[in-house]
Amino acid sequence: MIPVVVDTAVAIKAVLEEPDSDRADALFEAAARGTHRLVAPELMIYEFGNVLWKQVRRAVLTEAEAKHAIERFPFDQIEWLPGTSLLPGAFAYAIRYGLTVYDAAFLSAATVLGVELITADRVLHRRVAGHLPWVKLLHELPVPWP
Repeated sequence: MIPVVVDTAVAIKAVLEEPDSDRADALFEAAARGTHRLVAPELMIYEFGNVLWKQVRRAVLTEAEAKHAIERFPFDQIEWLPGTSLLPGAFAYAIRYGLTVYDAAFLSAATVLGVELITADRVLHRRVAGHLPWVKLLHELPVPWP
């Protein structure tokens, strides 16, 4: 199994219909087939919920739609990493690239494991592009995913 770190923006696209949802679905299908192992910091669970909460507050989603997205989330297809081992690296990345520690935790996870990070967060990608070639933009992945 090939491990890959995915971020919250990818997870949101796996449960809501958005641009590049087909690519996010392909990643989760690869995990279900057993060809890839998806990994993320545990904080993704709360960040995922917070994104949905914001969309409810902005009237982009109804509360029922947000709850349905939570029910659809494939929690069992992700290997969760505890934040305690990721914080030092996350803090360093946050300072270096002007990111939130939350976003930098995904960089730290990929560094600890020595694997790629797949993100749908274009701001994160733009800030590290040219410095961290192992950070891949979801939009650039082929469909179907290998």
